Amino acid sequence: MTEEKRIRESTKILLWVYGVGLAGMLLPFTRELFIKITPLNLLFAVAFLFYGEKPALRVIITGSVIAVASFLVEAYGVNTGEIFGHYTYGKALGPALLNTPLIIGLNWFLLIYCTNVISRQIWSLIPEREPGRLTSALKSLFIVFAGSLLMVLYDLFLEPAAMRLDMWSWEGDRVPARNYLAWFLFSALFHSVVRLWGEESINRKALPLFAVQVIFFAVIDLFYFLAP
Repeated sequence: MTEEKRIRESTKILLWVYGVGLAGMLLPFTRELFIKITPLNLLFAVAFLFYGEKPALRVIITGSVIAVASFLVEAYGVNTGEIFGHYTYGKALGPALLNTPLIIGLNWFLLIYCTNVISRQIWSLIPEREPGRLTSALKSLFIVFAGSLLMVLYDLFLEPAAMRLDMWSWEGDRVPARNYLAWFLFSALFHSVVRLWGEESINRKALPLFAVQVIFFAVIDLFYFLAP
């Protein structure tokens, strides 16, 4: 099977799985079940992204560092309210330690990985410049900044849906602005780490995965916005 065909077939499976998941989340008689299996969706996303790929050892190590570091950040944040604001996790993300779902670090790595790849793809569309230190520095700044903006864009769609799906809830049912600022700053930190240590060849499944997830949450947001 050629790479093009493999990506097309994988994307079809991605669309089918998220389509079923979306229906399951929106239908009242299946919603509770699909909320409970949310961690399986994250594991599927990782499997989709890396099936047939051979990530370099540095990517695996960097991913592990980001997963552990982001879990600790989330644990400190949820227990103190000092980073993102005051929030509590629900039951949808599965087993927890320190009031923080164990799988949350994997989700951070997944999103950082995807937004890094997408940012590099966007940079490749910019007309080529003469190679040199300045160009290399500009490229790094662009990837870190664009990747972090994509993370915040994702979170804008994620937050309303997450509260509806028992992932987490905010004090007063309002997402504070500091949450998005913290998302950007920690995303920039993790993107810098990836840029320095953990990049590899472009994974062409990153963009469809990221896009499908954003659409998934956007549809859920719209559904509850229009619901009586």
